[in-house]
Amino acid sequence: MPLTTITYTLHPTPSPASSSSSVLHNAVAGIKAHLPLRNLHWKSSSRTSLRTIQEVDIDLVDLGEVTSLRDKNVSVLDSPLVNMCLVVCEDGEVYKSQTRNFIRDWLSLLAARRTPHAPLIVLVNPPNSAADKSGKTVWGKDKGVLGKLKADFNVGKRDRCVQLNLPPPGVNDPAAWPELINKLKECFVIAFDSAILEREDEVKRGEAQRVMVGWNFCTWFLLKESLAQSFEGVNLPEDSLIIYEELEAAFIQVLKEQNLSWFGKLGATGSRDDSLPVLNTTMKPYREMLRSSSISVFDFRIYLFARQGILLGKLGRITEVAKRGQWFVASLANRLRENEADLAEHFIESWTYTACMDIVSKCDQWARLERPNNDYSGLTAYESVRSELLDIARIQVEHLGVSSGHLPSTYPFQSFQSASVPQSSTSDVLFDESTLASSVPSSPVVPIDSSSTSRPQMSNSILLAAIADRSNFFALYRDLTLKVIAAYRKCAKNLSCIRPLTNLLGLAVILDQWDEAYTQAQELAKECQELGVWDRVVKYALGVALKASKKLDKDGMEWGELAIGYLEVSVRETGKTGDGDEDELLKEVIEGLKKVNEVWNVEGHRSFSIRLLGKETKIDRNEITVDVEITNELDIDVEADGVEVRLSHPHSGGVVHFSAKETSLHPGVNLIRLSSSTSTHGIYNLQSASLFLGQLNFNYDLKDSGRSVIIRRDEVKLTDDTLVILDIKNGQVDLQEVRVNLTSLTRGVGFILEDAKWDETNLTLNDEGLITIGDIRAEETVRISIPYTGLPPTDYMRAHIMLLHNTDKGVRQWVDVQTIDTGLPLTINVQDFFRPDCLLSHFTVSPDDKEILRIASAALIAPDGSGYEVESCRKQGGGPIVSVASQPLSFLFKIRRKKDGDPVSSLNLRIKYRQIDEEIRSSVTDALRSLSPTSRSSIERAVREILADRSKWRSYLIGESLEEIFRYELKDMGDSGLAFCESIKSATLPEWRSLEIPVDVPQRRLLTAISLTPTLSPSTSIYQGRPLAFLLKLSTSSQWMGLPSELTKEEKTQRLVYDVQVNPEDWIVLGKKKAYFVPDPEKDVSVEIVLLPTRAGTIFLPNVAIYPLDSPGGSSEGQAKIQGVLCESYMKNAAQTVRVLPAKKEVTVLVPVPLPGAVPIGEQWEGVRA
Repeated sequence: MPLTTITYTLHPTPSPASSSSSVLHNAVAGIKAHLPLRNLHWKSSSRTSLRTIQEVDIDLVDLGEVTSLRDKNVSVLDSPLVNMCLVVCEDGEVYKSQTRNFIRDWLSLLAARRTPHAPLIVLVNPPNSAADKSGKTVWGKDKGVLGKLKADFNVGKRDRCVQLNLPPPGVNDPAAWPELINKLKECFVIAFDSAILEREDEVKRGEAQRVMVGWNFCTWFLLKESLAQSFEGVNLPEDSLIIYEELEAAFIQVLKEQNLSWFGKLGATGSRDDSLPVLNTTMKPYREMLRSSSISVFDFRIYLFARQGILLGKLGRITEVAKRGQWFVASLANRLRENEADLAEHFIESWTYTACMDIVSKCDQWARLERPNNDYSGLTAYESVRSELLDIARIQVEHLGVSSGHLPSTYPFQSFQSASVPQSSTSDVLFDESTLASSVPSSPVVPIDSSSTSRPQMSNSILLAAIADRSNFFALYRDLTLKVIAAYRKCAKNLSCIRPLTNLLGLAVILDQWDEAYTQAQELAKECQELGVWDRVVKYALGVALKASKKLDKDGMEWGELAIGYLEVSVRETGKTGDGDEDELLKEVIEGLKKVNEVWNVEGHRSFSIRLLGKETKIDRNEITVDVEITNELDIDVEADGVEVRLSHPHSGGVVHFSAKETSLHPGVNLIRLSSSTSTHGIYNLQSASLFLGQLNFNYDLKDSGRSVIIRRDEVKLTDDTLVILDIKNGQVDLQEVRVNLTSLTRGVGFILEDAKWDETNLTLNDEGLITIGDIRAEETVRISIPYTGLPPTDYMRAHIMLLHNTDKGVRQWVDVQTIDTGLPLTINVQDFFRPDCLLSHFTVSPDDKEILRIASAALIAPDGSGYEVESCRKQGGGPIVSVASQPLSFLFKIRRKKDGDPVSSLNLRIKYRQIDEEIRSSVTDALRSLSPTSRSSIERAVREILADRSKWRSYLIGESLEEIFRYELKDMGDSGLAFCESIKSATLPEWRSLEIPVDVPQRRLLTAISLTPTLSPSTSIYQGRPLAFLLKLSTSSQWMGLPSELTKEEKTQRLVYDVQVNPEDWIVLGKKKAYFVPDPEKDVSVEIVLLPTRAGTIFLPNVAIYPLDSPGGSSEGQAKIQGVLCESYMKNAAQTVRVLPAKKEVTVLVPVPLPGAVPIGEQWEGVRA
């Protein structure tokens, strides 16, 4: 930075013969010894805060050595701001005759230069002078020559004169100089402030003229930049930086206005433009190019950034320099891409590399300097940006390597995105960690032809040497990559290390350094796994490790772990096709895993997934089967050696295996049918599944899926006979040779004893016609099913039971008569509500008056191949509900028609229930059997009394257990009562009963949707007795009309009648009340009717009925052709009300009402069509 000039003039003029010459020279030397000026305080009227100028370097020169020419485009410090006149005068007469005239001539000379300045007259008193150096008059004014100087040359309150009492030679007098130095600083600040204000006014005037013809941005830029140079010259870099930021904002505005007429072309066509440093303003005559308005946009932006960067470096804001440099490189490179054809080959890569490395080099130098106030807090953030700049430079080298053929044009040496990134012409690209690789612009790799060879070459010698020699390139690229990794590690940006580490691994593969590649690949995969990111990188690393292990002849468990990990990250990516080399490696891995000699279990591997389909098993060729969906997430076919799914019983713990042998799994979803060799039935829970590749087992824990499967045996029934079940529950004594006879006591009903069965085993009859059962052990229960014929006249039938068995004392006989309830304990009603897109079926389940039921579920099931889908309103998984006759249960189902399937098929309503009396009776019976015969009788009597009084066990209906009920009621029965309660606690409840009823979906229904809306606006008030217009809209749907046969001609032209049915207490219809219309699903019918409200208040809208119109003349033939069609209708706004205000007065009117039977029919309807 050039020194600030201060001039001096000596009087009398020094001459060898003059005694004052040495005095003046000693004074000048003493002033120079006290320079530079320090701690100057500048308070400008144009700024709010006080500025402290720490130090100003001064060049003290003779006035005759300074030119009088003035340039507005340079710093105000280029012209002397302070001019000193040093005089030696001890005689008043000499002052009047010589000194005063000399000073006046000197001031006139300064005024002629027309530059802001501050004159300072210094009276130098020689050592040991007889002059009065400090004398004052009685009024406080200076006496002698100093007083005369002040009286002649002071202007207002500004003191231009000061005296210097020069100490003797060789004597250091500290008190001799402060007054002069302080006055010199004061004059400098005054002159500097005046010059700055004048220059600011010139800048404002220049900016105000920008809309005038002839205004030049470059000239105005230089004018305003002179302010920044002035501030920088006095060590005020903050103020200087603000000026440059304002200039940058002005340039951006010029760009937005697309007014670049003051600049040349884009530029960047110089022979060394790609290799010049960007933080150096001396490499090109930037200011001269600005003066001649010949500077290019490229050079201008570099100059502007360099000036800002240098000022930020002086301020110690190193991180900000790096961040701004990152933005600058990206934005200018994007701008260069627009004219890439005019640039040297690979210019953008070379310039980006040079710029990033220059920014890092300069910032490193500044960072090593002593920071202001010893503040080193910003260096950590700088290391972060520094690492990114190094990475940008490294990527440029990588692009050059791919272009020159030193690196392959494959991953990892390709950006994750395409090399040609679309750039916006109106926005700049900022670098960040996520888009670092893709946001740095790069020249696309193009084949060499005549046009490309004619382009000039880049000038960066380092890059030229790397392109020319393969070993030089690898050395440069490796060194840069290691620097980037070290920089990222230093600032703890481990995630950003992944990309350069991947490139370093790829470089080892290219150089056939397999030992190093094997180690690096494992470390890289481990680091990626710890960070939890980038499967693509892990896949590449593990692939390299597998190739390296093959080269190094490494196998065993270590290879297997690498192979399993490689499969884990080789899942298919959406929208991407597999790479040929990767697929070949994947096949080698699969084949290698099949050859593993040890059994190896892998849990939850994501290369495959297994899902069970359906809720029930199927029967296929006498085998129980299930269907599973196996998803192969790999890009290749996998030949699996087997698949197995395991189901477990929730109570017994038994496991059923479903499996399939060799299976080919294609990429994507594969449907596989598994079979089981175990014949069983029941509800089983999905436990786990396995996929086998040789000795390798991919196991999947599926318990959390919550899936259950109903396993059914293949049951073939030729007839479905009506049966009665006879349960024989033996006590504590074995029974021998048991025979049973069953006789009907109900007329018209007979039992077929010869077809009796015990657990699917046919029983035989003895010579007496009794069913032979055999021996029954103690505590054993035998269940016999016996068919019967005929129908009882009521819901009950009576049977006589006789049981015979042998003992040591002969034959014993047990006889009983029991009543069998053959009717259903519940009643089911259904009500259908038609809608255009669905059918709402409301089922009401009501127990008989004497029954209390516990209903577990009610489901409406569509069989396979049905043309309907059913949705239940009640969520699955709810607990059973107790229902009595006075509180029936409701179940609502939504039925939708499918696009395919059988539309005539029936649905099945399946209800699972238990009778409360049966639950209590079964539990009590089991508990009584567990008691000893001595205590059973008393407990049985007490229990019968409790059960006879329903109020004592009614709490069982709301969830209280039988144990708690009987424990309270039998508290006085002692140990027998406690034993009974403990036994009833573990009693087994009877199985759920299942009732299945076929349900036909109603067809041939013509549905009409009705809407009745007022035509008034919602804000209009409605008064009692005033007519109100309504719009009646009728929309007809044939969604439920065309089955099971097509519509006939008569059905298509069938006429319907709408009838507005009003409550006389609410509404009166004025005009036509009903009319007929021909339904058309493609066209709605709209009719305007007039209603008169007869009372005030909130009134519901009247109902509208729809019914078919009889055929003309009452033709029985035409009526027969449409009698299968039923009309259904619903009002869309049935719940809408109208608020009617009271009338202001009452009016009595007579409304004619047609006599009953006066409605016309037949042909007379032709006049009342809607």
